Amino acid sequence: MRSEESGEAVLKQASKLMAESRLPEARAPLEAFLRREPGHLEGTLLLGKVYNGLGRREEALVLLEPLVKQWPDEPRVLGLYAGQCLLRAGELGVSLRALGLAQRGAELLERAAVLSPNEIAYREGLVDFYRQAPRIAGGGLAKARRHVEAIRRLDPVRGAAWEASIFVQEKKYAEALAACEAALKARPDDYVALFTLGKTVSEGGLKLAEGEAALRRCLEISPGASEPSHAGVWYRLGMIAEARGDGAGAKVAYANALRLEPNYNRPAEALARLDGQ
Repeated sequence: MRSEESGEAVLKQASKLMAESRLPEARAPLEAFLRREPGHLEGTLLLGKVYNGLGRREEALVLLEPLVKQWPDEPRVLGLYAGQCLLRAGELGVSLRALGLAQRGAELLERAAVLSPNEIAYREGLVDFYRQAPRIAGGGLAKARRHVEAIRRLDPVRGAAWEASIFVQEKKYAEALAACEAALKARPDDYVALFTLGKTVSEGGLKLAEGEAALRRCLEISPGASEPSHAGVWYRLGMIAEARGDGAGAKVAYANALRLEPNYNRPAEALARLDGQ
């Protein structure tokens, strides 16, 4: 009984630390707990989320893969593991391993969405994947739109935000801005709508001040597991700084993105480009 109570205390304290964004402090006790209790479902899910937040994709994959075999019909396991597959595939760039991880991640995330049809996070992850992935990896806007429509039925505001992301993909920036602004009018602190507004501005070059303000508001909100990370927010802030001609500010933003996610290719490439100018 004492060991069980001790385990519950560890998980409760780790959850508290995670809620306070103190991920490095949550990591060590969870790792120690899982050495004592390997395969513990809740403990493994918590540590997987910590690894995700710290950008430790390979460790997350190694940790979660046995759990997928043990719990093949648990959507939380499938969703978290699938997310790590997709994120790691994005970090690896063009390679056979990246292709395999992308296909595996999409397959498992689709299964999680079937098992838990009212969970928006799984569909959001699929929209993000399908709209960005090359066709060879299974990407495509038609697939993305299918899940956007499902999101819209569950949450019209969040659906509008993801519809805006499709408009950005199609370079329809005015339509994307309108969709974001409508979503934010209904829900001013919707993280995805704020991020998509900032992303639209960073790519379309319209309303730079509004885009920057939206992204800085994102930094004050903790993103969900399937939502764009703060590293992605800093990358978009770097793009906006560049659009303003503020090279020094852009470098700071890109460096912040890399500090949060050292394997993030886009800010690394942007920094190298700026350093070479």
